[in-house]
Parts: sequence; C-alpha cells; structure tokens
Amino acid sequence: DRMASARLTYKPRNARKGGNEEKDGKRNDGREKYEMRKVFMSVGSVAQATGSGYVEMDGVKVICGVYGPTSSAREKFSDKGSLSCSFEFSPFARAKRRTRDDEVEEKAISSLLNEALTASVQLDKFPKAILKVWVVVLEGRSGYLGAAITCASLALADAGIELYDLVSSVSVGIQDKTMILDPSDVEYGQKGYNATLLLAYMPSLNQITYIRQKGTVECQMAQNMVELCSEGCIKLYSLMRKCLVENVLNNSEEKKINSK
Repeated sequence: DRMASARLTYKPRNARKGGNEEKDGKRNDGREKYEMRKVFMSVGSVAQATGSGYVEMDGVKVICGVYGPTSSAREKFSDKGSLSCSFEFSPFARAKRRTRDDEVEEKAISSLLNEALTASVQLDKFPKAILKVWVVVLEGRSGYLGAAITCASLALADAGIELYDLVSSVSVGIQDKTMILDPSDVEYGQKGYNATLLLAYMPSLNQITYIRQKGTVECQMAQNMVELCSEGCIKLYSLMRKCLVENVLNNSEEKKINSK
C-alpha cells in the first residue's frame, strides 16, 4: 500500500526562493537559469524486454530494459519480490577509454538505482520473484544519472509493473551562488561552480526516493535546491505521463488497423 512506500521516503520541506539571483542574461547554451534541456522520451525500444524506455537530451542518451518478474528457486520465500538493477556505460559513452574506475562507478550507480526505484514499485504484487532492470548509457555527459533513474521508471511503467508512482530525477547546481537547473558539462567545469544536488522524486505522492549532494552549501540554499529540483521533476513527470499515454493510444490504433 501507499503507507508502505511512504516509510521508504520523506517529504521535502517547503522553502522560499529568494536571493541567489543570477545576473541578467542566459546561460552559455542559451537556457534560462531555471530551464531544463529539451528531453525526448520513448518506450518499447527493446523488443525482447518486458518493458523498455529511452531518454535523450543534449549530451545524454540512456536506454533501459525491464525483464520479469521471474521466480527464483534460490531466493527464500518472501511476501515481497525484489528489484535488481544493473547499470553500465557503453564502450562509446565517453570520450575517455574504460578503466577500472568505471566498473566501480557502475556498481555504485546500480545500488543507487535500486534505492531510488524500490520505493516506487509494489513489490508485494509478485512475492518470491525478481524484477530485473538493465540500464545502459549510450552517451554520458552531465545528467546521465538523473536520466537513468527517469528512464528506468519509464521502462517499469511500460512493462506493466504496478507502481505507487513514477520516479523522475533532475539535478541543480550552484554557480557563483546562483542556482541553475540541469547543469551542463561546461557549467560543471566553470570556475565558481561549487555544489550539485540530485533528487529522485515521486510527484503524485510528494515523496523523495533518493537525494545526493556534492559540495557544501548553507541550509537555506540546500532547501531552495530541493524545491527547484522538485519543480524540475514535476515537469519531467508530465512528459513521462504523456509519453506513456501516447504509446497506449498508438498501440490501440495499430490493433484496430490490424483487426480490420
């Protein structure tokens, strides 16, 4: 039930925006400071998977396949199923060659994905079963982590898995004491960039499933960052819903045409 999901999450505190205003003018890629990159989403990209999703924005391409749920004889009986997330970079995702550090990062992000998504899945619907989520980054500049969480949630919904809510994820950075939504690669490397906050959020339930901050900021600024991230997640959430609804309508039209 929803109360079970709520115990794994918490509600963000409301914070007032104010101060930390950026100077007049747009960012280096033409966006306003609270503007996200344009996002393309689709589902059904992996034919062999139970459900799949694809998310693309400037410098980031992520694909995800969901398999199962399948029973496992190795697992002890449990009233709830389990979620198993795997994350990896494709060989061409980054300009640099793969190293052992990439493998360490992939394992860490796999655990992160599991934490961000588990609270959204109604695991009690498939006891003693495993649901496998496989995420591959095809292009991995800044923002691939939030895109991976969003893409995986989209794929779970496409697979027909019962969810408490969709999970969307974005990040906010601090550039010269000013908040910027969805920072780019260039902004990460600029002088004066000193903090990032990533948020995974279930908008309908107003619940945070994962939060991570890098860098040091004052308490009030951190609250403002959470609020701005939440607003960004709500925008992404509406795009996710639109993508899923359009897919259902398109499939219905195809079935009607094939039945004639």
